[in-house]
Amino acid sequence: MSQGPTAGIYNNVSTPAQLCEKYDKGGGTGIQGTFAIYSIRPLPQPWETLASPKLALRLQQAAAAVADTISIYFRLCDVDEEDLHSFSISSPAPHAAQSQVPRLPWFLVNAAISERHHIVGRGSLVESLLIILRRPWCILEVCCCEYDTVRTMLEFAILAREVEPKAYAASVLLLSHEALKRRQDLPEPISLLSRIPGTSQPELNTLQEVYMALSADGMKSHNPFWLRVICVCGVQLGIAFSDFLRGMCGTKVVLIPERIGSPVRYGPGTVRRAFTENLSAGHRISDHEQRAGFQVHSLRLVSLYKQILKSLTEEAS
Repeated sequence: MSQGPTAGIYNNVSTPAQLCEKYDKGGGTGIQGTFAIYSIRPLPQPWETLASPKLALRLQQAAAAVADTISIYFRLCDVDEEDLHSFSISSPAPHAAQSQVPRLPWFLVNAAISERHHIVGRGSLVESLLIILRRPWCILEVCCCEYDTVRTMLEFAILAREVEPKAYAASVLLLSHEALKRRQDLPEPISLLSRIPGTSQPELNTLQEVYMALSADGMKSHNPFWLRVICVCGVQLGIAFSDFLRGMCGTKVVLIPERIGSPVRYGPGTVRRAFTENLSAGHRISDHEQRAGFQVHSLRLVSLYKQILKSLTEEAS
């Protein structure tokens, strides 16, 4: 990527993430055709003051491993403003103005349908990843990346949890789910998410764990409603978040079941391809069609989410 001009030209923009925010109109920011995963919120305090020298070294090594799988820009000179563009959002559905459901997360839809991604941060590789993993929406965007990136990010997140357990609990849970469901060497992937022994319905405890982890950090996130809907339903259906999101973007396939326990309509290992290509017509489904597909299926997703919450409430009572 070409070298950008000096910081003074950017009108008080001092980090690549702040530059990306300038171009984010609700659908995310692209860099030369890729999707930029970024957060403008800095760490509450320098991570070096929280990690022991031994853990700091391990974090640096883990961050370098992530950087081998995906480009990470943390200096302003790494990003040329001419390469940035705004991703589109879908037009509102009929009667959307009267709907009580918060606005759909079009930035996550664009992350899901994008074939390539970058991470944009600040300071250093370690600081950039620590910032990203504090934000649940960014974690889901990371889930949309290549498998090697998801795997190495999970390894980094496990170390980050040693620094601040509460701040990085959600990242370990979500990335664990994504990594296990996308492993190709298991005929039937099993969940890595912890379960409470001695219960008759351990899957509900898994859902409760995910919901509670998101509640602590999700309340500080933009649109926490859809954050919980996507994560809880993805875990309930036993699908990788990335495949789940791509399935939601299928314009001709209904992925979301009518009720809890109904079969999910997709073939193992085929979601990623089937929902981005129209094989019969021999061409890729357009991004506009995929965004429209997500909008069409969103109401059924909310219905499923309400059923799951009811089950969680009944289990707790």
